[in-house]
Amino acid sequence: MAFRRSIPQAELAAKLTPEQRAQHETTYLASRGGHYPTQQQPVPGEKKKGKKA
Repeated sequence: MAFRRSIPQAELAAKLTPEQRAQHETTYLASRGGHYPTQQQPVPGEKKKGKKA
């Protein structure tokens, strides 16, 4: 029986597309007790959708 070689995390990360990275991205929230999927955050200085100046 042969031993299986472990795959480095850098090698696995190099194979991911940007869409796959965004899909699996998480944020640590201590108040909620762990890692949760990220939510879209507003960009400072950007106008809100639907609002006219």
